Amino acid sequence: MLARIVTSEWAQCNTLAGSFRHQTILISRTRSVLRQPHSTRGFRTSRNLFEEIKEPGSFPVQGLTTEVAQLQSAMLYLDNVFPLRLNKLDIRQLLFRSTRHSLEAKAHKSIPTEGMPHNFKIADVIPRKKDGGALVKFTFTSTPSEKKEAGKEITSKVFSYIENHSTLAAFNFQPMRAFYVKGQPFLEDLVARYPTQRLRVEFQGSPVEIEKLYKQMRTYGRIHDISMYPNPITSKDPVRYAIVNFTKVRSATSARNCLHGHVVEGTRLNVLYEQQLNTNVVKDWIVGHPRISIPIIAALVAAVTYAIFDPIRVFFITSKVTHRFNLDEYAFYRWLRSETWARLMPTEREPANRQSVWTEDSEQIERLKSWVQEKPETFGIVSGPKGSGKSALVMTAMEGRRNKILIDCEELSNARNKSELTKMLAKEVGYFPLFTWMSSMSGLIETLVTATTGQKAGLSSSPDSQIQDILETLAISLREIAPKQKSEKDRKENPSGSKSIFDRLLEFINSSDAKEKIHTLEEKANLHSNKENSYNKEDIPVVVIDNFMYRETAKNASLWEELANWSSILIENEIAHVIFITANPGASRLLSRALPGKSFSTIILADAPTEMALMFVTKQLGTDEVDEKLSGIVDALGGRLTELELLTAKIKAHMEPEVAFNEIVSRNIIEILKYGLGDVAQSADSRAEWTPSQFWAIVKGLSDQTSLNYDELKWTPLFNGDENPLREMERAEMITIVHHDGRPYSIRPGKPVFYTAFKRLTADSVFAASMDIEYNTQLRKIAETNIAKYEDNIISLSNVYYGRPPREINNRIRALLAKVEKTQKLIEEYETNINEAKKIISKDWQDE
Repeated sequence: MLARIVTSEWAQCNTLAGSFRHQTILISRTRSVLRQPHSTRGFRTSRNLFEEIKEPGSFPVQGLTTEVAQLQSAMLYLDNVFPLRLNKLDIRQLLFRSTRHSLEAKAHKSIPTEGMPHNFKIADVIPRKKDGGALVKFTFTSTPSEKKEAGKEITSKVFSYIENHSTLAAFNFQPMRAFYVKGQPFLEDLVARYPTQRLRVEFQGSPVEIEKLYKQMRTYGRIHDISMYPNPITSKDPVRYAIVNFTKVRSATSARNCLHGHVVEGTRLNVLYEQQLNTNVVKDWIVGHPRISIPIIAALVAAVTYAIFDPIRVFFITSKVTHRFNLDEYAFYRWLRSETWARLMPTEREPANRQSVWTEDSEQIERLKSWVQEKPETFGIVSGPKGSGKSALVMTAMEGRRNKILIDCEELSNARNKSELTKMLAKEVGYFPLFTWMSSMSGLIETLVTATTGQKAGLSSSPDSQIQDILETLAISLREIAPKQKSEKDRKENPSGSKSIFDRLLEFINSSDAKEKIHTLEEKANLHSNKENSYNKEDIPVVVIDNFMYRETAKNASLWEELANWSSILIENEIAHVIFITANPGASRLLSRALPGKSFSTIILADAPTEMALMFVTKQLGTDEVDEKLSGIVDALGGRLTELELLTAKIKAHMEPEVAFNEIVSRNIIEILKYGLGDVAQSADSRAEWTPSQFWAIVKGLSDQTSLNYDELKWTPLFNGDENPLREMERAEMITIVHHDGRPYSIRPGKPVFYTAFKRLTADSVFAASMDIEYNTQLRKIAETNIAKYEDNIISLSNVYYGRPPREINNRIRALLAKVEKTQKLIEEYETNINEAKKIISKDWQDE
């Protein structure tokens, strides 16, 4: 025990001796250094001096701590220097570009250089364009222990200076902000990373508590929420990162630039931008409930379409009906064109007026004008064969009327499909804009909805529904035309009477006798409604539907029914006059179903007489002399305008009148052979309701007579009371059925030139004999069928009562035997005619 005490005391003595010796050496070396001249010794800090005089391997002396102020560096972050760039399409920074010089000027303007503590100086300015700010690197003098406090003091000075001087940015008129950079900013220029309100704070070490993290982040702006991941409540794993959601993007950018790389209690914070999760509860609900959301969306789309596009369509249709943008309707433009362009570019002399062909023109025109001057109560129908001048007659009667619209059904019936038909109808009535692709798109959506939900959503729309929408919008436009024009006229006639609603309300409130005012206002309202019902008849629009039922096909059947039903709505509501121009005799039956219980105002046009037709041809040819040959040719062609125009065109082309006439007749003969007697009449595709033998019977009869008895022809063996073949021939324009007292009376050719064509067909002995063979063969088949029926009846009656029929049945048997005898004679006659026709074919045929 004594040895241990002696050893410890000896060690302490050695330690004290060494310390004393070290102090002696340190003092001597310090004196030697201080004796050196100032130029050779240079500037020495206390630390450098201490490092020079201490020996290697020695240890510092306890109680000797000396700190000298030295040059330090730190960074400030200036926010709101640039506009934020939130995505690739953000071009705000292009509008507020900054150069290096301007950026340094902004930094010097925002940060004072005078009156700053610790020898503050700006060393460098680093732009952070995507983040909308800049990093300012500055130097100052401070001891290492006071470096952080000095930096915060400088930052507070800068912040107070910015607040007092209210430095506002030019792009958002918001003040700049200054923050002390605690960490090491991540100076990146990644293309796909843009600032967001959400920051991802990764913990490089043990996790930081949420209270301390909030204290670090709250300096830069208000925080919406802070979430730890993995959730420490539900997960056993330690927290690895946190999501800080700021209320503003600029708060997030400031926090990222100031806190990235900052160490909190030994944990390094790595701050990154977290992409915003675009979660939407409404969107999720819509996607999750298609059976409810899709009909609602469809209703909203329809409502938006109705609110935005329908007024535009009504405007364009009204402009089309009233000819608002038609310059030819303005007298000044017509006069200007005639005095300028017409003199410089003279046109050829216009052809003679088509209406001069008919003798009853003046009477029919006045009749049409009287129709449209009355209140709309029924349809107006102008019928007649093609080329009889129906359209020209109606247009002449409507020349002085402004509110009119023409729907040409010939173009509509020639459409290749329903989509093209819808486009043509919209163009004719001025319906714009039109979205034909909506029908196919809605059909696709309907298919997808049906496949996903298992039930139909009712979104599909067909071209037929689009046609209905066009006609309904046209009806709305027509209904508003007359009241608007009446109000405009009243406003022009009484400009002082037009007062605002506010003025009328003030007059009503200031009146002493309110009850009397109410009574008088009701009377005025009733009078006003009565006046509105009595519009000017000239302001009521006129709808002209030309070439109605131009082609009776299954494709166009719905169109004719839709037009007829729509026109009946116009008449029943007294919206507009409707005039149908048609060459189809069956049009009246369809219109009768659309507007039952009312008689139509009908004008039937016939072919012009020979005198007027000859006058038309001479005017077209520009001559007053009447050639006898030309007169005979015009008489043979008849008064059909199409043939007369074709004849004049051929004569103008330096063709002889006889040659031109023969070409016209030959073309009509080919038409008769093709449609009346040829392959078209017999083919199954055309579904012709007559046979060549039936039409040949009409050809033979009209080659000798002007007309045929309708009822007599109907009850011949070939027709046997069936009117359908005759109706189909009329629709094909092979014949014309003349009505008398509302019933079919006689039959005439479809065109006047058919008289000549029929005569030439019957004059061709070989062709006529061939058709006679077919005609008599058909009659013989009918007779043989009848004999077979008679024979069957005779056999069945003869077997009554075991071959001994009573007297009454014997009389019936004798009558049947008489019919058999008579029919047998007809069969023999038909066979004789067939044999004679065969002889004619063999005799008259010649090889050309």
